[in-house]
Amino acid sequence: MRIPDRIPRFRWLAPLWIVCAIFWVTIEGDLQLTLLFGVLTTIVIVGTIARKFLAGRTLTLAVWLLAAAVMGALLGLGSGLLTLLLMAVKTGLHAHGPEFSAMEVSWVLQQIPLWVVAGLVAGLGVGLLFKFVFPPN
Repeated sequence: MRIPDRIPRFRWLAPLWIVCAIFWVTIEGDLQLTLLFGVLTTIVIVGTIARKFLAGRTLTLAVWLLAAAVMGALLGLGSGLLTLLLMAVKTGLHAHGPEFSAMEVSWVLQQIPLWVVAGLVAGLGVGLLFKFVFPPN
């Protein structure tokens, strides 16, 4: 499978990320927005890494599926860890006490293993879709 040199529609993520960052900074202690910002940031990071290492290469099916599964797992792990980091940063930015309850922090920590497994399975599924249903030109 030949990986394209460019990821289609990847550039529109930067303006979306900036808008999300502006909303995230201004709104107080919103876990859903922090999760969205963490996931979007992770998508940008994993997409950039994938573009750097995979763009323009020809991969066997096994290597492609492994790469897709690893990218999915990284997306799940990175989303959880970045969300925790953003929760800490948000608390430090406003400096008026915790933005998030201990229960919310604990919930995010407990979800990370599930998100890693879900990301791995989703990455494998997306890899199969791109190989057999929507192959790159």
